[in-house]
Amino acid sequence: VLEQASQFARFGGPIQLASNALSVLRDIDETLFNELMEHFTFTGYRRNGLVDALRTEWFCPFDAMKSAAEMFELPYTGVVDRPDLQSVLLKSLPEGTVTNSSKVSSYEILPNNGGVRVRLEDGTEKECDVFIGADGIWSATRAQMWGEAKKGPGSGCTYSGYTVFAGETVYRPEDYFDVGYKVYMGPKRYFVCSDVGRGRIQWYAFCGVPEGTELPASPDGKKDYLLSSFLGWSQQINDLVEATPAQAIEDRALYDRPPSFFRSWADGPVALMGDACHPMMPNLGQGGCQAMEDGYVLMQKLSAVKHRSEVPAALQDYYGERILRSAAVQFLSRIASDLLLDTFTFPWKPSEGLSAPHGKGRGDFNYNSVLINYLRYLLPPIFNLQFSFLYSMHPYKWTADEVKALVDGVMVRHREKAHAEWEKREKQVERGEADAADAAVPSFFAAVAATAE
Repeated sequence: VLEQASQFARFGGPIQLASNALSVLRDIDETLFNELMEHFTFTGYRRNGLVDALRTEWFCPFDAMKSAAEMFELPYTGVVDRPDLQSVLLKSLPEGTVTNSSKVSSYEILPNNGGVRVRLEDGTEKECDVFIGADGIWSATRAQMWGEAKKGPGSGCTYSGYTVFAGETVYRPEDYFDVGYKVYMGPKRYFVCSDVGRGRIQWYAFCGVPEGTELPASPDGKKDYLLSSFLGWSQQINDLVEATPAQAIEDRALYDRPPSFFRSWADGPVALMGDACHPMMPNLGQGGCQAMEDGYVLMQKLSAVKHRSEVPAALQDYYGERILRSAAVQFLSRIASDLLLDTFTFPWKPSEGLSAPHGKGRGDFNYNSVLINYLRYLLPPIFNLQFSFLYSMHPYKWTADEVKALVDGVMVRHREKAHAEWEKREKQVERGEADAADAAVPSFFAAVAATAE
């Protein structure tokens, strides 16, 4: 494994693993899965859904997250810290498998089924039978394979129109153990927060911002920008952002690309996977899950290969099996983003009649607000279809009793760790150490960039 990061450090926020990804991991390696559960937090069986950000009321719950998992007898969607997932994955590999500071620049397919020669940016060369480019949205492997730029104009990746701000903090709302995540909806932006274990809340603020817009660069500037952007929205949003250390808030522009129906992910003994070939908007939490599905199908195809000459056909079969499903998930993720940012606004509430208690154009009786109000009755069946499709790939199945035992065990640890973290935070505040502890919290995006250099 050639890893571009110079080292594996303890940073990085949580990543969502949906029921389909959990099934894939369990089918691949039971020991790995069990160790992952030691660090996991289940959210999908709790209250999740859209929230009217004007009135701080549930607008439409995502009950399908729970019912779809139960229909297939799968564990519920949940989250794990990236460093914990990384540690579990590294532990499952033989020592010496991973080489750090190894950034791929190009590859050469050797003649006569001789495999692949991979060149690194430092001039080093490696040879292998099969080369899988999992080098992210700005993939050098994809750029060479498809003859396009790695990044920028001509790369095929375009700005989505949205910038996301992210933060994480130890926080104790009243509904911490009852709610998985909330999506606060309103005009031209939305705010997502989720329990991510150990007494913490992670949040994302998605804002429609034209490309090239200059945003605040300082931590305090970012925090002030968010507070002003969501002024007049739910007080819960304001309280959560205020409780987040400014230096833990970061922003990044979101990019994606259309599905590659007419360009294969495979070139002889070389193939792409994950964001290198199907980057997607983060709304459904399926980016990492789809990469895991890629890995599972690759494992199936390559395990049947007996000779190097069979590798190209196996990789083309992998592309053929994955393209339609991954394209559908890309489409659903983008539609979810566009719907939330371009369509949603504060809904009208029938009990308020023709009055405008929140101000003109803010959930009063107007066409868009009335339309959004009645959309709540159309969304549940759509969510049922969506989550049923997402969870339909599940190579490993549990029984209902096994799922209950698994979830109960994980969530007992979750409650204990949350109370321990809250107690630790209270002591820091009492001793006047809270500010110093907050100052030590790194920005995830900045830490990733620094480690990858």
